[in-house]
Amino acid sequence: MDKEAQLKKINTELKVYINEASFVSTSCRNRLIRLLGKTFDISLPVENFARIDVLLLEDGSIEMRDEVYRREEVLSFDDVIARYQGFKEKADAMLRRRGSDTFSGNEARNILNLFMVLLIMVLFIALIGYTIDAFLDGNYIHCIWLIMIVSSWFIPSVRDRFIQAFLYLKRKFKR
Repeated sequence: MDKEAQLKKINTELKVYINEASFVSTSCRNRLIRLLGKTFDISLPVENFARIDVLLLEDGSIEMRDEVYRREEVLSFDDVIARYQGFKEKADAMLRRRGSDTFSGNEARNILNLFMVLLIMVLFIALIGYTIDAFLDGNYIHCIWLIMIVSSWFIPSVRDRFIQAFLYLKRKFKR
């Protein structure tokens, strides 16, 4: 395979890596770009643009957003290939580690919120049973507990928990 075909294949793979990293998060994409710069001993600026194209040049320089970032010394094409292989292994490991196998922070918070809502609902149902029992026994003072719990519905944090849990479940079952 000639140099141009290998370089074209490498740049296509670079685009795939950057797209995968962008899918995970912008910070993952920025880490991947920093890793590429570190591999080729080039200080690349990390910016939060929506789309970034990165091209590896034959001499080991990197073109990003129509600007060429050059190394102090020119690398042979074999060195470029060897460094790219090292980058590729590290990038694969990073993307595997940060992939969709783990919960995102938001996902974990939503699941925790579901457990909290479930706990509140169990407590509410137990309190309704206790209040009905107290009402039938004639202990009307104990019925105040139900009024206190129902009035907590007006506290925004409890109401927001139920709304957030409902919207999360709606999103999950919509997929």
